[in-house]
Amino acid sequence: MNIYLIGFMGSGKSSNGRKIASSLRWTFADTDKVVEQNEGLSVPELFAQKGEEYFRKAESRALQTVSGRTKTVVACGGGTPCSQDNIEIMKTTGVVVYLKLPVEALASRLKKSRSVRPLLLDAAEAELATRVETLLAPRAKWYEMADLIIDADNESTEEMTSRIASLVRSKGSYL
Repeated sequence: MNIYLIGFMGSGKSSNGRKIASSLRWTFADTDKVVEQNEGLSVPELFAQKGEEYFRKAESRALQTVSGRTKTVVACGGGTPCSQDNIEIMKTTGVVVYLKLPVEALASRLKKSRSVRPLLLDAAEAELATRVETLLAPRAKWYEMADLIIDADNESTEEMTSRIASLVRSKGSYL
């Protein structure tokens, strides 16, 4: 069994994922990092050179790779759960946890982020919240399919870990 953290970019999947994995003594994987290793290019380079459609296929291959592991906390790219095949892989090989944040909190975090976000490259700071809202709208239905939805603005990593551990146990898996 794995734990798949999903949510919009900037929701804390990677930072919380590392802490949750450490707390549970599980391994940690980030689908973006797996894509970069597999492709030999960074995510922004992949978007620029091969386009979003190619990236999404590479992202699905990365998910298939990590889904073959066990006791792994997986930080999924923001678009990873947005296909029937991908959400099914996650649900059949683990529990899916949505780290949910309001648009304003996401925009605030993304303004402070040093990461290059290909889907936000041309967004001026003043229009960032609108861009986040536009990108989040079609993804929300996929995110809401999660087994557990966590208010990532108001729960500590320790609280998240406790709730996720209870969910994993309720599914009959051992930590």
